[in-house]
Amino acid sequence: MCGAFEQHHKSVVALTRLLDSWPSDAERRLNIRPTMIAGTVDAEGYKARSWSLIPAWAKEPKLKFSTFNARAETLTEKAAFRQAWQRSQRCVVPASAYFEWPVLEGKKQPHRLFRADDAPWLMAGLWENWGQGEERRETFTVITTVVRPDIDWVHHRMPLMIEEHDLDCWLAGAPEEAETLLSRKPNADIVVQPGDPKMPPEDD
Repeated sequence: MCGAFEQHHKSVVALTRLLDSWPSDAERRLNIRPTMIAGTVDAEGYKARSWSLIPAWAKEPKLKFSTFNARAETLTEKAAFRQAWQRSQRCVVPASAYFEWPVLEGKKQPHRLFRADDAPWLMAGLWENWGQGEERRETFTVITTVVRPDIDWVHHRMPLMIEEHDLDCWLAGAPEEAETLLSRKPNADIVVQPGDPKMPPEDD
């Protein structure tokens, strides 16, 4: 799963294809948690959205189940995500790192995961709009997949990462084209670094 990540403009400037839509004054965020606002990029460009998808059909914005992550293996079937998928409401969530809390020596300990080349992650996501007028909510979920074997001691899931050369397919391709990317694993070397022990645990 992915329960926290960090995001700031410096991480995004390496991706020239996103620069036109990413605001130069976008807020730097170092501990983004579910329900907090984060920057996303969809086929239309940059959009700030709240992390935890609210399906358009939901009667109320507060759900009884968590939707900040969506499993790649089942998102085309799950009611919470199926409509967004069928409507090609896909996005990427640039991140300089994400966090996991493996249990070590009997307690959860935060670890920061980032690319060894310091390039940003492009976490795959789905977006949705809920409500009208002042009640309108713009939300997203981060798609997860089975973790790579070299870091499975941290957690058994990880965000699905979209490579830059697959960006057009993910953002603008038909669902059947984008579906081919749901089983991809990142090729980049991943660094796992102990985080601040004072960082609060992830949401279970």
